[in-house]
Amino acid sequence: MSYRFSIKYFDRTDGMLKTERVYADGFLHWLYNSRAGNLSNAFVFRQKYLSKLYGWLHNRRLSRRKVAPFIQKMNVNADELICPIEDFSSFNDFFKREIDLSKRPVDPNPHACIAPVDGKILAYQTLDPDMTFRIKRSIFNLRSFLRDETLVEKFSQGSMLVSRLGLKDYHHFHFPDSGVPGEAKSIKGKYYVSGPYSLRRLIPFYSENYRMLTIVHSEHFGQIAMVEIGAFTVGSIQQRYRPGCRVVKGDRKGFFEMGGSTVVLLFETKRIELDRDLCINTRNDIETYVQMGDSVGSTLGK
Repeated sequence: MSYRFSIKYFDRTDGMLKTERVYADGFLHWLYNSRAGNLSNAFVFRQKYLSKLYGWLHNRRLSRRKVAPFIQKMNVNADELICPIEDFSSFNDFFKREIDLSKRPVDPNPHACIAPVDGKILAYQTLDPDMTFRIKRSIFNLRSFLRDETLVEKFSQGSMLVSRLGLKDYHHFHFPDSGVPGEAKSIKGKYYVSGPYSLRRLIPFYSENYRMLTIVHSEHFGQIAMVEIGAFTVGSIQQRYRPGCRVVKGDRKGFFEMGGSTVVLLFETKRIELDRDLCINTRNDIETYVQMGDSVGSTLGK
């Protein structure tokens, strides 16, 4: 099968360089690489009502018929499902599915920080508040991303992990370390179509999309900012934890509704040493696919 996009990534699970399968790649190519698509994206697809409408349609029972073809086309591992395909009431029900978490063992090393989601990771050991990050064809910086000077100062010169989820991925997010999380606060934005799909120009994506930020007072890495980012067709970021109550590394925090999404972790300076392979691949402009529960870094000197 041919795709208009050639997005390379390193799969840590089998040690191979792969090409990402992009669902609806023809539509995304048109949206980002034609004049009509750019206008549609600017005036239509960025509107919240359209995201809600799309989500509503995929909550209808009729959308169940998309599940089996999607699993086949995107090579979803059906062995991880905890219920039969025919039991899903809609495509969105399948999208926000739970899986057998025995397939996602949490790294038992107390000094290890784990990936909060299944996704393709970019890792930055040291942040500057005005440094521009290029994530494929998307750009942002710490200041525009957080929109809070107190937080910018706190995480300046710290570290960052960006985990980009694809449509086929398990869309629940989990805590990267044990500790006590605060409340999830909203940062307003629009629902942009997600992903690195523009071939010619950079897109100010992460700094403009709707997102929710939670400060986690972790037991091994100081304060961690955990940010969930909504995209087009992600009308809702669902939180399923109790603020102020202690959590254990790997506990479920919440999940995304329909669409591809992103989770960002920000660490204070000199609190984590990110895994070397993630940083090397990032410097080579290659994302690394990591599953939830795998190590992504450790406390300094451990």
